[in-house]
Amino acid sequence: MRLCVGTSKGIVILDANRGGTPLMVLAEPSAVWCMAADEADAGVIYAGSNGFINGGRGPRGRGALSRSNDGGRSWSDITANLGVDEDVWAIGVPRRAGTVFVGTAHARLFRSDDHGSSFRECTGFTKIPGRDRWSFPPPPHIPHIRAIAFSASEPATMYVGVEEGGVMLSRDAGETFEAMNKGIYPDIHTIAVSRSDPRRLYATTGGGFYLSENAGSSWRHSMDGLSRNYTIPLLVRDDGSRTIYTAAAAGPPPSWMGKASGANALLFRSDDGGRSFNALEDPYGPRRGMVMRMKPDPSSDSGFFAVLNDGGVIRSADGESFSTIAEKLPPAYDMVAIP
Repeated sequence: MRLCVGTSKGIVILDANRGGTPLMVLAEPSAVWCMAADEADAGVIYAGSNGFINGGRGPRGRGALSRSNDGGRSWSDITANLGVDEDVWAIGVPRRAGTVFVGTAHARLFRSDDHGSSFRECTGFTKIPGRDRWSFPPPPHIPHIRAIAFSASEPATMYVGVEEGGVMLSRDAGETFEAMNKGIYPDIHTIAVSRSDPRRLYATTGGGFYLSENAGSSWRHSMDGLSRNYTIPLLVRDDGSRTIYTAAAAGPPPSWMGKASGANALLFRSDDGGRSFNALEDPYGPRRGMVMRMKPDPSSDSGFFAVLNDGGVIRSADGESFSTIAEKLPPAYDMVAIP
């Protein structure tokens, strides 16, 4: 099995079973923040870049969006097909052949139905009431789409998370949207929809973990057992166990800099669908690097992979213990596991 890891300095491909020396390092795309694989064709992978990983300098017309047709071995810049001068913050691929959604800065959403050869803007997203109040704390206070999630049982239903603006629901595959923000902190990082129960939603935010049991009509702050509240990654095991994984830092990214403890992050597990959590036993203790993304291990019913912004890549074969696959890579933000 291979891991295609997106880092601040390009793509790194690893052998998940051997680790150590990368199998391949690619300088283009030059920096990667988010990735997604086409479920209908495992060889097709999308990668997006933004100014956060370029020292505040966005791609601006080149390198914001790339596509690989061969499992990450080679890439084509398809930014021009997007047709806008925007950073890319989120990529979502539904179970619909050739379709991909891209979320950008200024909280804009785009859709392609031909694997990114052309895009059209989802203009309904620009008409959501209250949009003019969306913001982002660091200057220049530009909100962005951070999460795109789909319902497995209701193909036309999708959720989009805005940092900071909240959760938006579309019931018609991105044509129209409505805000679903009752009870949730609007600094959204990740959203997941339960495959077994489409009314169960999960969200990580800058203010902790949230759970909805009514398709987003209302949210409940679920912090039992979470000793830190800046949550980013989210992995839901919808296999009947209702197991959920997340990681939480002691504070937002600016607080990670200049401290020996860095993010001071821990990994957490819930076995009751997000109602309560327990910290996982980690041989490294609280981590200086923050887990940015978790992805399931295709070869294991309970395992997963995780990438960290200190350049680490870790693996859990059983959902409880960890091993290091790679370390001292450039800061890593996302990945795709290729069986």
